[in-house]
Amino acid sequence: MLEALAALLKAVLYAGVLSCAGVVFAAATLHASADIAAVATRVVRRTALLTVVASIMSALLLIVRLGGQWNEATLTAVFMSGSGAATGFQLAGAGLLLASLSVPTDHAMRVSNAAVMTLSFAFSGHAAAEGLFEGLVSAIHASAAAWWIGSLWLLRYACLSLKPVVAARMVRRFSVIATAVVGALVLAGFCLILILVDFASLPSLSPYESLLAGKLAIVGFVLCAAGYNRLRLTPRLLNGDPTTTLALRRMINVELALIGLVAAATAILTTYTSPA
Repeated sequence: MLEALAALLKAVLYAGVLSCAGVVFAAATLHASADIAAVATRVVRRTALLTVVASIMSALLLIVRLGGQWNEATLTAVFMSGSGAATGFQLAGAGLLLASLSVPTDHAMRVSNAAVMTLSFAFSGHAAAEGLFEGLVSAIHASAAAWWIGSLWLLRYACLSLKPVVAARMVRRFSVIATAVVGALVLAGFCLILILVDFASLPSLSPYESLLAGKLAIVGFVLCAAGYNRLRLTPRLLNGDPTTTLALRRMINVELALIGLVAAATAILTTYTSPA
């Protein structure tokens, strides 16, 4: 029961961190209009608060899972560990972003604050347990995923509420940047597989490897949906077809739903299993 709750909180935390940081990254790179900037501010505020709540609840739940004793040994294990460092980075980044929303702040400052949140992945997780380099690869992977997720949130609003010509400009900019970012995402993910998977045991699969294979299958569907958007819908939108915005918004919803499944699969993977 406690493990199931831990996995649920972890999935919510992933969604909060990646959406919050990602919207900041996307707003800074997609040349967003004033309307999009206002939407980004609302999303950042909500997801930063979600991150704070989920991070604190995850830390408290870990104390309960370790026996529920508020003694020095337990608190040291929770807060003076990689998990504690990750919690600190998450709370610091979210707090800085929330503070920046009430004062004029340039994109560079907000991006650096958002990067603090994704840097938390360098300190907690299976890759981080292997070493600093492996943890940094995980943080790069998370940052690329965050940009993608944040861009989808903003593009979804653009397709819903902005003129097709304005949405087309954002989509064009997204398409240019996405090639490099998604490439980095896939490369970092491949490196993590090489780090964590024991290929000597193949073709038999451990529980970790079986769940990882399921996660990769979902990732494959996400990439297929993204490819359809890029190759079929984006050219139609750029050619001035106003009916494409509705179809693109639907496909963005599909992508976000699949990415949610990836986050849930990752939470289950890191809660119930571990690499060899």
